[in-house]
Amino acid sequence: MSATRLEIRLDRIHHNAKTLVDRLALLGIDVVGGTKAALDLPEIARELVRAGVTCIGDSRLENIETMRRAGLPCEFTLIRSPMISQADRVVAHADISHNTEIEVVERLSTCARKQGRTHGVPLMVELGDLREGILPDELPRFVDQVLRLPNIAFRGIGTNLACQSGVAPDRDNMNALSSLANSLEATFGVVVETVSGGNSANLGWASRPGRKQ
Repeated sequence: MSATRLEIRLDRIHHNAKTLVDRLALLGIDVVGGTKAALDLPEIARELVRAGVTCIGDSRLENIETMRRAGLPCEFTLIRSPMISQADRVVAHADISHNTEIEVVERLSTCARKQGRTHGVPLMVELGDLREGILPDELPRFVDQVLRLPNIAFRGIGTNLACQSGVAPDRDNMNALSSLANSLEATFGVVVETVSGGNSANLGWASRPGRKQ
């Protein structure tokens, strides 16, 4: 009996990633290449970068550390809220981490200051899927606190849909996310660099003709 074997076609990964990057670029959307299902294989991440992805996202810090050691020329983002106990490692190896708790961001600030680094922080907002995020009414207070922390760069906001409760991205929740970004810019005089609508579940909405933002 032969052993089970997994074959990975890097050329097809490259083709699919480049197709998405090129199509979404026409809509003004950048792609973060998710590698959490690829464990820590730098070869896969390298193909995503070659295809035009400028940031690699992973939910496992150990995977990011491995890809960082491989010398990939891109940003790395931890696509979950860090554990406080890992804050020092997160700052050392990830350029960005998605956050929902002010205590965690405060610890990231302390670690970044000690390391002489600036850590990017997008804030996750709860828009119906009930998986994670700051409630919209509480977001301005949270942003105000984050902007006061040294060595922390407020990178924007995001939401995670079609994950736990099956709430799909649509015109209403995407418009709500955009409205929150506009409100933060007006209130705090900042540029909300990132407005992340989620994951591949957004592709149907994003590519629909005549969609409104």
